[in-house]
Amino acid sequence: MDPALREHLRRLDLDLLMAGHADPVPAGWGREARTDGYNRIYLILDGVGSITLDGVEYLPRPGQLYFLPAGSALAFSSSKERPLRKYWANFTATVAGRELASLVALPRVVEVEDPPAVREMFTRLLAAGRGATQVTGPLRQRAVLMELTAYLVDHAPLGSLRPLSQGPGRILEYIDAHLAEVLTVGRLAEVFHYNPTYFITYFAQLFGVSPNQYIRQLRVERVKQALIHTEQRIEEIAGAVGWEAAYLSRVFRQVTSLTPTQYRALHRAS
Repeated sequence: MDPALREHLRRLDLDLLMAGHADPVPAGWGREARTDGYNRIYLILDGVGSITLDGVEYLPRPGQLYFLPAGSALAFSSSKERPLRKYWANFTATVAGRELASLVALPRVVEVEDPPAVREMFTRLLAAGRGATQVTGPLRQRAVLMELTAYLVDHAPLGSLRPLSQGPGRILEYIDAHLAEVLTVGRLAEVFHYNPTYFITYFAQLFGVSPNQYIRQLRVERVKQALIHTEQRIEEIAGAVGWEAAYLSRVFRQVTSLTPTQYRALHRAS
């Protein structure tokens, strides 16, 4: 997966506005094209209708999952004789305050391979909403929304899932490829032709952390994976991420409260 795409999805913040089970949609359900400030996701169960998104018309079929992003021109209608039946949810999706749809191109429609599993997700989403007065209600709703978004991403047709800007992806790819080297803000800014001060601000706006924080997080994650999945010595792992062994041990303990050796033993035993 593209590094920028992975990072956007890792920091995705979802908030449910409203959800329901239209069985069927109300009489007269439909509208002319206009934009909304929130996203919609539909699971089509049955019926006949039309969805037009940014001028492209779709004819919904049972077993299709639609993602209708915020800011898109959306029109829809339903047959009177055989109205649409669907699960639906309206929600916001942001990354560091920016609309997900402005950062990532997600598929507009996915053919669901296991409709009962996706219907079960919506059932849990609605059940969590009925318990929204409880402390855990919003948390459970957000968790199910994450599941639905993950399903959409996992089953995206080839080429339909990509970051809308290639610039951020190139920055993360460069960091990934040069992780064993000395990576300073000055070096990164020079490579990508930015003023260092502006580069820090630009990076933080895109990814929610400073370049140095991102590099440290990435190195720690690489160390974790190496400890779990390889037999490399600590010195070798440290060299592969651009750290001295002593510095790696100090940072790793700050982050995990464990030494690298303790972390390896714990996860090998589990």
